[in-house]
Amino acid sequence: MKVYRYWAKAGEPVQDDDFPWNVVCYGGSDISVEAALAEATERARAAAVAIREGHGPQRYAYSERPLREEIIREFEFDGDTAAIITRNAYGALILNTANVAFADIDYPAQEYSNGLPQGCLAAILGLFTGSFFESSQVSQEDRADQDTVIVDRVREMVSRLEGLGVRLYRTSNGFRVLVTSQTWDPVSSETTRLLEDFGSDPMYVRLCRSQQCFRARLTPKPYRCEIENPPGRFPWPDDVAEQAFRQWEQRYQQETQGYSTCMFIGAFGASDLDPVAELVVRLHDGIACAGEGPLA
Repeated sequence: MKVYRYWAKAGEPVQDDDFPWNVVCYGGSDISVEAALAEATERARAAAVAIREGHGPQRYAYSERPLREEIIREFEFDGDTAAIITRNAYGALILNTANVAFADIDYPAQEYSNGLPQGCLAAILGLFTGSFFESSQVSQEDRADQDTVIVDRVREMVSRLEGLGVRLYRTSNGFRVLVTSQTWDPVSSETTRLLEDFGSDPMYVRLCRSQQCFRARLTPKPYRCEIENPPGRFPWPDDVAEQAFRQWEQRYQQETQGYSTCMFIGAFGASDLDPVAELVVRLHDGIACAGEGPLA
């Protein structure tokens, strides 16, 4: 899993025609801060060289770069790391698993609103509000039809793939599948086909391969609970910035107690649970399914 314990930032000067400026990059490591700094320095140098040679610095997509997230807790199984809980950029807890597969299946977004694609409209509004949200307005009848399609797809999958067993959950914007019958290599082509057959978002499929793990959000998205995004993100530049985040974190924990992240629908297919998957089910359900409030 590319979930790094140590992070560092490095800069490399670039001389522009009018004024000098710095290229700044982060690097991560499981070994030490020094190793993370070496990685950050190499990244910054490579970007600066590209700029000096007339090429734009490479911009890594969300699904292609290690995620800078604070490690909250680690869990082992038979001496190996099975799962790590981290806190993401907008403050929610994330369950990262080494080989227990999750597949998120979102409702399809409404294609247009006032002449703009829904994803584009959400992004534009997010720039001004500091929040990103699902802007699709779907009728209850349409959502019921989509539910039927998704559940039927899950049933078809477990009937077609002998020995496959899953747990299905409802989320605020669709469904989540947790595969319980066996473990999966997040970078294998077989796993990619599995996630795609379930209907997972393509970005999530790429993220699993890049981060070499599966991910499932455990706690609500702040904007769904009418909470602003946290001030700054990990790693914090100084103690003042971290203290500001900790104050936000306390309020986030208090104001999200009345919400749930997902709701268990049922188990499908093989009933025997892989031992590692059984551990992950307890971790996931103990946090993500806690409470009886609205899904967020």
